[in-house]
Amino acid sequence: MRKRSVGINVRVSVTEKRKMTLMAKRCGLSLSEYLRQRALGYEPGGHPPKEVFDVLDKLDEIAENCSARDGAAINAQTDRLRDLLIGGN
Repeated sequence: MRKRSVGINVRVSVTEKRKMTLMAKRCGLSLSEYLRQRALGYEPGGHPPKEVFDVLDKLDEIAENCSARDGAAINAQTDRLRDLLIGGN
């Protein structure tokens, strides 16, 4: 059951709404959830676009066609990049 039952109306300009919507999309959140998190003091993390991960997957494919040593080095770097992009260690 949904606990949120009270609305808050806020007037913004078209440009402000466009920017907020873009920021929410970058974080993978709805506009409402993005604004809720920001208002409560959270700073939502960015969400890399799908194309970034497509490129990393392509690098994995290239690594498979390399020598074992070179492929391992490429895989290590793409794993490192994935961790940086999604907040891993």
